[in-house]
Amino acid sequence: MKFLKPIFLKNRVFYLLGFASLLFALGFSWPWLVYIGFITLATLFIGIAIDLQNSAKQAQFISISRKVPKHFSMSDFNEVKLLIKNTGSHSVSIRIIDELPLQFQKRDFEVLQKVESESSEVHTYSLKPLTRGEYVFHNTNVFFTGKFGLVEYRKTISAKQIVKVYPSFEQMRKFELMLFNSGHTQDGIRKTPRIGHGYEFGDIRQYVPGDDPRSINWKASSRVGHMMVNNYQEEKSQKVYAIIDKSRVMRMPFEGLSLMDYAINTSLTILNIALRNQDNVGLITFSKELESFIPAQRRNNQIQKILDSLYVQTEGEYESNFQGLYESLRTKVKSRSMLLLFTNFMSLNALQRALPELKRINRDHLLVVVFFENTELQKFKSNKVTKLFDIASQTMAQRLSEELDQVMYELQKVGIQTIKTKPEDLTANTINKYLELKSRGLM
Repeated sequence: MKFLKPIFLKNRVFYLLGFASLLFALGFSWPWLVYIGFITLATLFIGIAIDLQNSAKQAQFISISRKVPKHFSMSDFNEVKLLIKNTGSHSVSIRIIDELPLQFQKRDFEVLQKVESESSEVHTYSLKPLTRGEYVFHNTNVFFTGKFGLVEYRKTISAKQIVKVYPSFEQMRKFELMLFNSGHTQDGIRKTPRIGHGYEFGDIRQYVPGDDPRSINWKASSRVGHMMVNNYQEEKSQKVYAIIDKSRVMRMPFEGLSLMDYAINTSLTILNIALRNQDNVGLITFSKELESFIPAQRRNNQIQKILDSLYVQTEGEYESNFQGLYESLRTKVKSRSMLLLFTNFMSLNALQRALPELKRINRDHLLVVVFFENTELQKFKSNKVTKLFDIASQTMAQRLSEELDQVMYELQKVGIQTIKTKPEDLTANTINKYLELKSRGLM
């Protein structure tokens, strides 16, 4: 019975069978209706045979191939193309069901397409993956309906493809173009003017009105007989590390992504920008212990190494071990570096447990602690409440919110740079902080 598997009867067949059954039932009272019932059944079976032959013939002239990118970008829309070709002499209307990866949990996906004779069509649809990993596309099923609409014939095209979903490289490219190509700012990115003289000496040039008098080189000026100034350039080849906390506090979801996913996407973007800015970049992940370490370098394949490492990261089940992080940094990161630590503090007590190690790290490096604002907490605080229980809950929410503000104050009080941000603003705020610290020459 394998030949019946690709054949599906349409609803119209069952309506006609029901109509014929009704005629046979009424035939007990009016016998002449029985003959009409037999004619209806005969016409139905002939129509099914014609439709089956017609739809199977159409299937011979239709070919479909799927074109997907080599990698998908997480949390971005990725285009998938279906290339449809009709080599027959008649136009064909088809229904396509592409077997999408299980991660999308999309059960109602279908495409209705009309393909003219001896022509090709391209149907494009978009997918937005929300988790990293391997996504498997399976077969493409094409359904053909006969001219009477009684039978649908399925043609299955074997099209298994595996696509790896990487952290958001589309976001990385967007911010890279924004900063290095466009010459203007948008999406919250702001250019920061240079402050002070925390820069490498470049060369000596002649003084022009508007130059900083503090840059005058008096010895060179006395030798040539006119004013000369030192020309400084921004320091290059400094080390920048993204440190991602993989403990359970980073599991908190926000708009389909966990906080760690936001940290991963931002880490990829900021490290790419630092690399383009001629800094050395590296990656560290930790939870109970140090898990991944990519030394800070400036090589052509450095971003790819970081991308491959971020691709396999998962949230852990343990508390953050900041003592272990400090000891690992002492042995693995010898020179002073900018450390962008992506973590999350749920309360002031959580910070107080980590603060001694954070202060030690900050003595050896330029530490920037990046943690998240609880947006759901802010929404709950603004809700109108009438019940006593809700009033008590809102009071607790207000107290917790004040604690998180105190977390930022305690970090700044001991000289640690901080970023407290909503998840959706994480990338822009982190880039702004990097540009600010570079401009101030604090590294």
